[in-house]
Amino acid sequence: MSGPLFLEAGRATLPEIRDFVARVPFAIVPLGSTEQHGPHLPTSTDTLIAERMALETARLSRGLVVPALPLGYAWVWRDIPGTLTLSFDTYMRVVRDIADSLDRWGIKAVFFISGHGSNPQPLKHALRELIHDRLGIRMLYGMYGGLKEMTAEATSKPWADDFHAEEIETALMLAIAPDLVHMDRAAPDYPPVPADYGRSELSMGDFMRSGVFGDPTPATRDKGERWIALGAARSAALWTGFLARHGLITGEA
Repeated sequence: MSGPLFLEAGRATLPEIRDFVARVPFAIVPLGSTEQHGPHLPTSTDTLIAERMALETARLSRGLVVPALPLGYAWVWRDIPGTLTLSFDTYMRVVRDIADSLDRWGIKAVFFISGHGSNPQPLKHALRELIHDRLGIRMLYGMYGGLKEMTAEATSKPWADDFHAEEIETALMLAIAPDLVHMDRAAPDYPPVPADYGRSELSMGDFMRSGVFGDPTPATRDKGERWIALGAARSAALWTGFLARHGLITGEA
């Protein structure tokens, strides 16, 4: 296979995309969200992280990286100013329509990489109920890789079993868009966890205080750069293995 294995669709022309897909019929779709990230990070945080992780993943593997989807399943923050959310069913159908669009012009496999923790829920059901056995395209989905390792390497302790606007996301953003990060406003916040959280209607949006869940203050740009490389490497390995399992690539092809 000759020629580059990575192309950013949003910066490419029709002939460039057509020629690339003829050689590399695989796509990577970054999935973000528009939602609060405390007093120090922008509402575009999840989208910017997903976009960077998708680009770096493609550079380490292969694929046409399409423009990021900035709307996610953000039900948790639905009452918080700045949030734009799609319903569960709408999100499933948006994912299905994206897969259908890609399938129509020759993409054989797609990797939906999410920067928002709630997106994989409707992604899973979109794959099972609307895509698998209905479209010819193969689909892989999930959060960017390496999160367990990042959590283990982080200086701060996590909030419950989740994270939001804390050390990891803040470090990633310091590496991606430092001009949008206000470290002078960053402060730790560990809201108490209600006993029925995760087993009732309660969500993080119901008991948030500053919008931070954890401690963003130990974040540095160096950590962010290292974690971007880690996340991309883990995602690229998963993607390459997925393509090989389906017989879409062989060996080092």
